[in-house]
Amino acid sequence: MPEYNRVTSVKSDKVIAVRGLQTRQGRRKTGRFLVEGPQAVTSAVAAGIPIHELFVEEDAGGSFSSVIVEAEASGARVSLVTAPVMAAMAQTQTPQGLLAVCALLPEGDLDALMAGDGVVVVLEAIADPGNVGTVIRTADAVGAAGVVLTPDTADVHSGKVVRSTAGSLFHLPVLSGRVIEEVAAAAHAHGRAVAVLGGEYATDLFTAIDDGSVSGRTVWVVGNEAHGASPEARSAADLTVRIPMSGRAESLNAAVAAAAVLYVSAYAAARDSQEPSSDGVGAPA
Repeated sequence: MPEYNRVTSVKSDKVIAVRGLQTRQGRRKTGRFLVEGPQAVTSAVAAGIPIHELFVEEDAGGSFSSVIVEAEASGARVSLVTAPVMAAMAQTQTPQGLLAVCALLPEGDLDALMAGDGVVVVLEAIADPGNVGTVIRTADAVGAAGVVLTPDTADVHSGKVVRSTAGSLFHLPVLSGRVIEEVAAAAHAHGRAVAVLGGEYATDLFTAIDDGSVSGRTVWVVGNEAHGASPEARSAADLTVRIPMSGRAESLNAAVAAAAVLYVSAYAAARDSQEPSSDGVGAPA
């Protein structure tokens, strides 16, 4: 490997600066956040996310040669660190030897998101960062148009959210800090229906897909784990839907509920694309 700067002290300014990014205040102040592990860092580099610094555990550096070259070519400063230094910087108990300091994700264009194809999921006041990251990863898996987070949802740049996405954070638009009224207005302006999930609603998910109420362009609102969707979300909704449960569980985890509706919407999109046209001619393959 080329000669890079080495960081050997856990008390160095570099370590202190990186640890400061583990707080929301530190991220907002600097405009930067942490991305850990080869999968996530590789995805960030491929997506063109500006990487300011890349820290590589010196004993594992050879395993990451390609991503190091790409990151350095994009302007990242590369430093080799000892295992204790990596452990002091990382937020995981078992660091994977690669840590990047990246620019915060761009705000994104809500109007452009709604104008595109694919389902959209809105996370309203979802507090658990693991749930947020899992929903983003699932949305990526089904080819969703994007994910929207309300202001009181867990910070998308927090370490647990980033890790839970397994790189998907960099594969699709994720917009933060959008209020429900703004989201619903943008959805309606582009002919999208807004659907809100809740256990108390009369219409079940399977009925909604059978009667065509749910489509591949539905905007789903998943509410807070404890309190569900807000009155504002229910007021803005075109459709209120419950996920049927035949067992004894009282409710579903928010990320599981989101996964269910995302896959149902993906199914609806595939079904609609295969339905024959009005003149009896099937849609092209």
